[in-house]
Amino acid sequence: MLENTKDNTKQIDIDLKSFKSAWDILKKSFSGFFGFLKNKKNDSVVMLLIAILFLWLAGYFVYQLYGDISYLNSKTPQLINLTSYDFSQLKESDYKKNLTSNFDTIYDLIKENTSLKDETIRNVQYLDSLQLPYVNFLQYIYLPRLNIWKDAYTNKINTNLIGIDFLKNNPYEDIALFQKRSDFFKNVWDNNESNEISNIQIWDIIEDQNWFFYIPVSVSFVANSKRSFLLLVDKLSMTSNKENISLINEFFYYLWQEIKKTKSNEIKSLKQEYLNIFWSWDVLDDDKVIWYGLYSWMFKNWKNTLITADIIKNTVKSVVSCNNNWDEICYYKFREKYRDIPTFGYLVGTDFSVDPVQNLKDFVTGLPPVFSMKAFSFDKLRWQEYSDTKNIKYQWNITINVYGKWISQWEIQEMSETLWEKCFTDDQVLSIQSALNLINKKITDLSNLNRFDKWESNSLWQVKSIVDKINLEYPKLTNYKKIIKLFEIYRTISNAGLCK
Repeated sequence: MLENTKDNTKQIDIDLKSFKSAWDILKKSFSGFFGFLKNKKNDSVVMLLIAILFLWLAGYFVYQLYGDISYLNSKTPQLINLTSYDFSQLKESDYKKNLTSNFDTIYDLIKENTSLKDETIRNVQYLDSLQLPYVNFLQYIYLPRLNIWKDAYTNKINTNLIGIDFLKNNPYEDIALFQKRSDFFKNVWDNNESNEISNIQIWDIIEDQNWFFYIPVSVSFVANSKRSFLLLVDKLSMTSNKENISLINEFFYYLWQEIKKTKSNEIKSLKQEYLNIFWSWDVLDDDKVIWYGLYSWMFKNWKNTLITADIIKNTVKSVVSCNNNWDEICYYKFREKYRDIPTFGYLVGTDFSVDPVQNLKDFVTGLPPVFSMKAFSFDKLRWQEYSDTKNIKYQWNITINVYGKWISQWEIQEMSETLWEKCFTDDQVLSIQSALNLINKKITDLSNLNRFDKWESNSLWQVKSIVDKINLEYPKLTNYKKIIKLFEIYRTISNAGLCK
């Protein structure tokens, strides 16, 4: 055992000596090499060797690149062909059929891709233009805004809409709502026909947090004749049926196109006239001028400079693609297309219309907002004889939700900033807390005995009591009522002499 250990020890000593000898040789070699490099006399030789090495590498890479290019050039005819590529992922699509049947080379595919992109851009632009009548005009009719203080076109806020002016011009005030909804069910676009309202209930405005609000309305009334009954059915389907809304949108699309084509001079004149109405940074293009002009004529009774009987006639023809036919045929096709809206079809789609321009205005101003039918029932009055077919009356019971655009949190913030600017010049917002801070500061200032005014102090304490009461109910209010309260606070601090 001991002998084996000695042999192993001896073998290790021999291995270590061999390793040391090899290391010494390697060390001397490196020392010689680095010594050679450090010797300045050998600089030219070193540089020459390095240059030769780089030239060799460059030549090698050039040779390889030339070989690759030559190989690819030899394969170019095959690479151009679509058969050289794998389209297995498109096997289940219809596009695969086009690739195999219509295209041979990759250039055909690139050309088709470019064509599809151009077509997509054209389609998007066309779809955007189809939405212009709604975006710039009809949305303010279908979905009237709850923010009555802000102009939909100019975005200017009317801070003078308070007091009597607010009651007169607020379409959501109780009396105005009752009158408008009663007139809607009572009048049926026919002076010889009407309905008798027996009961109407209108509930509070409900904001649904999805950019809309609705007002539940329940009505009971009597249709005095079958014609009155049918006319009201026509009226009820006007904005509660998406197909009818689509037809109305289509008419106004072609009306807009016709105005742009024939009223360029009038549009230029209106653009100059409207410069003082819009903000200086607003982009007042031809489209905006047209829609603002139409809206102002219909709902503000401004002068009509854009609509004529000929424009309506040409619009009717464009809607039914009937430019080369007689007028009677075109009007007939129009009435057929709009048979689900017969009132509109006959108001503008007849050659014997006394005043188609006024008829168009009456139709638009009489359009109800978008609404949904929640309950609907009718029956012949029980006391009538069924044999009396000439004077049948119908008892109606209807419940609907009338929709509109609600007030966003941003609009409350915007109103707060505007009302504060009306009072002060610094950059803040009018809020309940800022109003209380003003009142408390004023009360503190009056507590100075040298300038104490008991009457003014008592008045301020009353004002503070009013604002404190508003503060308690404010968080639970809808955005519409919050703006009303902001106006109340503004008037309160203004009447108290706290505005500067």
